[in-house]
Amino acid sequence: MFRYKLKDATYMQTILKITGIFISFCILSYLFVQPLLTKGMIFNGDDAWYQIDRIFEIKRNLAHGVFMPFMYTFTFGQIAFPLGIFYPQITISVISVITFFFKNAVTGVYAGIAFFTLITLIITYYTLRKLGKSSSSAYVGAILYAFATYRTVDAFSRFAMGEYLAMTFLPLCFYGLYAILSGKNKDWPYLAIGFSFILLSHVLTAFIIAIVLCIILIFNLILQDDRIRKFQYLMTAGVATICSSAIFLFPFIEQRLFQAYNIPTPTNLAKNAQTFSGMVTSALENSVQKNLVASYSVGLTSIIIIILGAIFFKNLKSFEKLSYIIATVVFIFSSSLFPWSLLQSTPVMVIQYTFRLLAIPTLLYAVVGAGLFDLFLNSYDKISRRNFVVFIMVLIGILSCWYSSMQKLATESQYVAAPAMTNDGNISNGTMYTDQYTPKHATKFLNDFIKHVAIIDNKKVTLKKIKPSANQLAFTDKKVKNAEKIDLPVAYYKNYVAYRNGKRIQVKKSTRGSMLVESKGKVAITIRYKYSVIDFLGAILSVLTWVGFVVWFVRAKIRKNVID
Repeated sequence: MFRYKLKDATYMQTILKITGIFISFCILSYLFVQPLLTKGMIFNGDDAWYQIDRIFEIKRNLAHGVFMPFMYTFTFGQIAFPLGIFYPQITISVISVITFFFKNAVTGVYAGIAFFTLITLIITYYTLRKLGKSSSSAYVGAILYAFATYRTVDAFSRFAMGEYLAMTFLPLCFYGLYAILSGKNKDWPYLAIGFSFILLSHVLTAFIIAIVLCIILIFNLILQDDRIRKFQYLMTAGVATICSSAIFLFPFIEQRLFQAYNIPTPTNLAKNAQTFSGMVTSALENSVQKNLVASYSVGLTSIIIIILGAIFFKNLKSFEKLSYIIATVVFIFSSSLFPWSLLQSTPVMVIQYTFRLLAIPTLLYAVVGAGLFDLFLNSYDKISRRNFVVFIMVLIGILSCWYSSMQKLATESQYVAAPAMTNDGNISNGTMYTDQYTPKHATKFLNDFIKHVAIIDNKKVTLKKIKPSANQLAFTDKKVKNAEKIDLPVAYYKNYVAYRNGKRIQVKKSTRGSMLVESKGKVAITIRYKYSVIDFLGAILSVLTWVGFVVWFVRAKIRKNVID
């Protein structure tokens, strides 16, 4: 009887502890957006207008029952832009859903950003606990990562939502790889879950992570034994990743194989690489300002971890040592010290900006920071009151550095001069970067498409009456209604179809690389995206895989509780 009461008491203590941690994470998530939320606007982050248009395009489609809009018609110049095919939208759709619960558009977007900070805190804390960290050091590590300088840059200075969302799942990805390489075979799904949701957030981040993971894997397979077992689990994780990501990968590959596209916004890697001295200076200043003002970097907390990690390197655990080495190498390589010109003509050039590599040291330095905190606590007698004081002081130090940087960002003239969005909810409907996913042949006619220039009876006609709706676009000008042959100002893509008088009409590819329709009738022409069998298969396969992940996780938890 006494044993059962003791067990129940321990269980209640655990529940209360988890609840307390969760509530504190909710408060911290609000703190993450509070400095800018109170301003009532979304400021001029590098990609702000682009990502805001994505969020509200998806929201408008969701309001009409379209859960996977592949054709963007309300935004991006109303040119039936297929951004939903080429840019993953699963995770950002969560922010779109969250905006429904808020009257003010800006508040809704910030609530979405805060939500993913909450998820980041939970995931990071959980994975650090899986790595054997104490509850307090895992908590410190979660704060170090969630409030890291580069993650803050992605959220606000750059407003690079794809990369920001991808960083949420980075801890799962790296833990999954570690689990496989260290013999914790049953934890291989973490690699598949983490990497697939990185891919479902941002393709370039997934590409960068894949390169780094492959390099780590190659070194591991060369230096350690049991290669066949590791390879088997890695292949299993790879297949599961493809299945989980199929909802994006299948339509994406279908379009890429259909016709040629240019490399999206190619840049000179060597020319754009930041100087190492500039990155160190920016880190020491803990700057989160736009890179026109200061270099993007890893922040002051990471510099402190670099110094302390070097001093106490011998005392760190093996995976912490490895994390320190990889983080430092990637940090250095992300600068102009690395000869990026050698990779300019390789597939690596698609990453566009070398500072994108900073997501990796941002996470790994947080892992090392958690290890250093554990090391410090274990170096002294375990006096809970003193340890608690140290714990609070460390948290205050981390958050104070972050908050002072945010206050500086909120007063930076280039950042606050032209807000990307205010609470009136107006979107920009910009057309910049639409060349990225326009077919190669049609790119030179893109300006005509943006100006809605059709060709009717061999004459250029600017269309004025264009009616967007969920996943479709209607052309209702009188000249369109009267015409029998029209070269529409919409690029030709696979699965783009046209309707007139409720009936599907034939579509050909014009000399402009646009949609050429021939049909009799005195009514408007509507173009739509028709989901293919491949699209449906991809969606079904992903959903089934996600259900499988949930079942695996629940069974693993039940099995652990039974053993305990």
